[in-house]
Amino acid sequence: MQSRTNAGRRTRNTVVLALIVAGLWAGVALTRGAAHADESGPTGPVAHFSRAVELIRG
Repeated sequence: MQSRTNAGRRTRNTVVLALIVAGLWAGVALTRGAAHADESGPTGPVAHFSRAVELIRG
């Protein structure tokens, strides 16, 4: 009975880790895309925030 519990816990931990990695990868991809959408705009670590504000304002 104990081995099933441990196997289930390992499986759940693996799935959670995979989802976290996938989320981080998607976030980095979106951030890079937003930061380089307009070459005349600001660059640097805060550039994607200004782009997001522009998109929200319309």
